[in-house]
Amino acid sequence: MGFKDDLASILGANFNEVWQSFFSQKQAGFFISALGLEQKERIFTEFKELNLKEILPNFYLVGGTKKPILSASNSFNEGLIYIQNPSSYLSALNLNASLNDEICDMCASPGGKSIALCALFALNFKNYEKNALKFACIEANKDRFFSLKKNLLKYSLTNIKTFNKDARSISRTCKERFDRIILDAPCSSYSHFSENFKEKSIKEIKALSKLQKELLNAGLGALKCGGELVYSTCTFYPQENEQVIQNALNSKFKIQILKLDFLPQNVRQNDFGALILPNEIYDGFFITRIKKLA
Repeated sequence: MGFKDDLASILGANFNEVWQSFFSQKQAGFFISALGLEQKERIFTEFKELNLKEILPNFYLVGGTKKPILSASNSFNEGLIYIQNPSSYLSALNLNASLNDEICDMCASPGGKSIALCALFALNFKNYEKNALKFACIEANKDRFFSLKKNLLKYSLTNIKTFNKDARSISRTCKERFDRIILDAPCSSYSHFSENFKEKSIKEIKALSKLQKELLNAGLGALKCGGELVYSTCTFYPQENEQVIQNALNSKFKIQILKLDFLPQNVRQNDFGALILPNEIYDGFFITRIKKLA
């Protein structure tokens, strides 16, 4: 079976609406960065003609045709806003992190989830000081690593430690070190469809699933007991989502799947997490929140 047939099998009654969403224009969105929260009035003045709508804490929506206005704006070029799909923003929003936590973003490039988390710190904690954060970002790919460094510099987050390494190593080098971990795992991107779409072979899907399981197990090894990890992908395939979580449940770690505090209405939930169905606002996305008990 090909991608379309697989999708129909996975999504069932939701297939038609999801398939149609691939050909509809998405609305554009952004969050205000930690840097930008000090200049909110300036941002709102620059975008006063865009009819901004806040759909999540500190996340704003504009019409899809207006995305070029965002990307050409002074607010974007000066690092006051970060353009992102709200599905990705949910990873930081559901991490439930505090200022004293030691945090790791395991597959971090281009840095949007880490930048979002720092924005949420600045929004929610009056005593936020970026230089006091205990925060590490890891990216294995060299080109993507330099993109990560460039973005952190743009958003004045050079205090975040960055490592160009395979994140699977942290179970050895950082055993039980982190309070919170973000793992947006490399995946097939099989929740998107466009003119540049390329089918992946069964062998490629199996290789990705193996990598995801290894990354999650490494993350659990680097997580403190009582710590939490948010795992996410932009694929619908169970081999990359539910089966990865089941593998962790069957591992040496004792873990618990926690309730997600922030989810849109267009979602299907099961015992392993939540599948966000794409529409004119949200990209397709799988997300789950895991607590390490032992």
